Amino acid sequence: MNSEKTKKCKYCKSEIPADARICPQCRKKLKGGKLKWIFLLLVIFVIIGAASGGKKNPSSSKTPKSEASSSEKTEVTPITYLSVSVDDMVKELEDNALNASDRYKDAYLEITGKLSNIDSSGKYINLDPVNSDFSIYGVQCYLSDDAQRNAISNMKKGDTVTLKGQCTRVGEVLGYSLDIDEIE
Repeated sequence: MNSEKTKKCKYCKSEIPADARICPQCRKKLKGGKLKWIFLLLVIFVIIGAASGGKKNPSSSKTPKSEASSSEKTEVTPITYLSVSVDDMVKELEDNALNASDRYKDAYLEITGKLSNIDSSGKYINLDPVNSDFSIYGVQCYLSDDAQRNAISNMKKGDTVTLKGQCTRVGEVLGYSLDIDEIE
């Protein structure tokens, strides 16, 4: 009994010795299957390496920043509001818009003014100077929650209102914008 291992020729389908490099029947060269698999694995590793090699590790480049932000979260500093009237803000804007922007943009303000508009959708209100019957400029104040909407729903145009919030925009055409933190 022949204990020699055999395989089939992929070309002529004859039984040939397993270690044959050339088929004895059709004389075609037989390629080894191992080399094909090694090449395929190499190509896969190259593709994976190229895809991940160009990306920077975001956590390593932001480590100092994330450490700083985590310490900032634990140390909450109270907000100090600058108390100012809408009259003063409008006068400063009319006198010099650049200086008004430097002073008020991104500042936390406690402002007092005359309620001149209540948006029907409950997204914002407008405050004008108290001591003026007509003003081109004012402060557009954005409401952030239902409690603020409820407080405004009990007011009417012409009421004097004091708000706390952050000034987000200063412009010589549209005036000021304020994100409301609280209504007093």
